[in-house]
Amino acid sequence: MRAQRVMAILVGLIMVFANTSCQTEKPLPEQRFDLRGKVLAIDKTAGTVTLQHEAIPGYMAAMTMDYPIKDKWVFDVVKPGQTIHATLVVATDRAWLEGIVVTEESKPQAGSPSASDSVHPLLGEEVPDFALVNQDGRHIHLHQYRGKSLLLTFIYTRCPLPNYCPLMSKNFAQILEQSQDDPKLAASLHLLSISIDPEYDKPAVLRSYGLDCAGKPNPFAHWEFASGTPEQVRKVAEFFGLKYWTDSGQVVHSLVTALIGPDGKVVKVYRGNDWQPAELLADLKALPRG
Repeated sequence: MRAQRVMAILVGLIMVFANTSCQTEKPLPEQRFDLRGKVLAIDKTAGTVTLQHEAIPGYMAAMTMDYPIKDKWVFDVVKPGQTIHATLVVATDRAWLEGIVVTEESKPQAGSPSASDSVHPLLGEEVPDFALVNQDGRHIHLHQYRGKSLLLTFIYTRCPLPNYCPLMSKNFAQILEQSQDDPKLAASLHLLSISIDPEYDKPAVLRSYGLDCAGKPNPFAHWEFASGTPEQVRKVAEFFGLKYWTDSGQVVHSLVTALIGPDGKVVKVYRGNDWQPAELLADLKALPRG
């Protein structure tokens, strides 16, 4: 009985570490899990495979998720519709699949998601005055940030993989912190994280998540967390070419971050999670200050 209690505590600690959003923690040893699921889509450019997989007992429910693949040969062999067995490797700030073996051949399902379906906003295009609700329950709209450089990304607070939403939030936290070294840049910068899980990420949830990410005096002065009705969120996501849907209670999504200039027009769109905070800071410093 005592051994069972100790094991339960250890599992609980693993879950806490695995789902930490923005707090800085000591690097953890790599965790490895057996994973089996059906391939829905392959994105060779992004280096990812969209996998509808079974539950991992004690770690993750059954869901559909984009996973990075390090072995390049996979993209020439694995096809949508196949069932694969793989090892999910989870480190402190990243996760990936390795040891992939095709265990079952099947025909691809019609209408399966594809990265090629993404719609890209045109650089220089004016961003519509989208309406949302922030972490304080206050209605906001994007045109209110005119005169500032607006850095916008999409997240959801229950995202389980460290190199997806948690990484976006940690990168934003780093950008916000480093911008303080340049008072003019700090004064002209605003960050906005938009949740694509509006049914769960209500203002109180976003506020708690935001305090973990930017827990400083007056944390939301330069970084807000927002969502809205499903329709409101969908409109923003579609404009920026973000694809997302719900599968088995989990949100499956791509990654999109956008830089909007003081004139309210799209300056640059960063897709995926390969971008670095230093890259965005350089782009921000190149913009005219409002």
